[in-house]
Amino acid sequence: MLEVQNVSVFTGNGLPLLRNITFSLGPGEILGLTGESGSGKTTLIKSIMGILPKSCRLVSGKILANNIDLTALTSGEHRKLCGTHLGFVPQSPMTAFDSRIRLGTQITETLRLRLGLSPTTATELARQQLFAVNLSDSTRIMESYPSQLSGGMLQRVAIAILMALQPSYILADEPTSALDTVNRDLLLNLLQNQVSRSGILMISHDIAALKALCKTVMVMENGAITEKGSMEQLLLSPCRKWTKEFAAAYRLPEKEDWLWTEY
Repeated sequence: MLEVQNVSVFTGNGLPLLRNITFSLGPGEILGLTGESGSGKTTLIKSIMGILPKSCRLVSGKILANNIDLTALTSGEHRKLCGTHLGFVPQSPMTAFDSRIRLGTQITETLRLRLGLSPTTATELARQQLFAVNLSDSTRIMESYPSQLSGGMLQRVAIAILMALQPSYILADEPTSALDTVNRDLLLNLLQNQVSRSGILMISHDIAALKALCKTVMVMENGAITEKGSMEQLLLSPCRKWTKEFAAAYRLPEKEDWLWTEY
């Protein structure tokens, strides 16, 4: 179980970024999180991953992963849990890779380090996972530098690594934002399949994805969880101003019928 218990994060000058955040995430569950930009969603993920910038500090609360208190770990101890216990799908895939190193080296070294695989086994697993995320030309992908691929392709490479590592919990920060429709649907299917082995926290503004995958969606405003329910409940009966605007933007006007005339 991943448990976030009354977590508050402040900047060095006392500005609150997170205020008493509490929720739990178990294996086999996809929990949604949405809210306006700057509301604290990414700060929450960074708190769980132990990568808060030095200008921020966790001032109260605990974060537990399978009864391990993440807030009590050193940065080195926290890093050892990343990949196999805690997986992260970044919103900006360009920042997830070292621009100086070919992707094949980055993928296989990650698999060797985290899973203890031989070079040959790591390479074969990398190719299998790239194929699974619709990157069938694995040789070209692995020989490329990050700058030679699109953002959407890099997003899929990051997801391929994550699926190979099989972490207990996956923190996905806007995972569909860089993908076209075909690959977005592929990713959603992969996450749906992965949930049998992992708990997933999915940050998104993609209402269709939240409706399809998440039984419960939390809404964050100004660093606090202000609403919670199924996506359908939040759309039908929003309480807060941002949620009302979010729901209103989703309601599309009815399409007028086209009248075809032959000449």
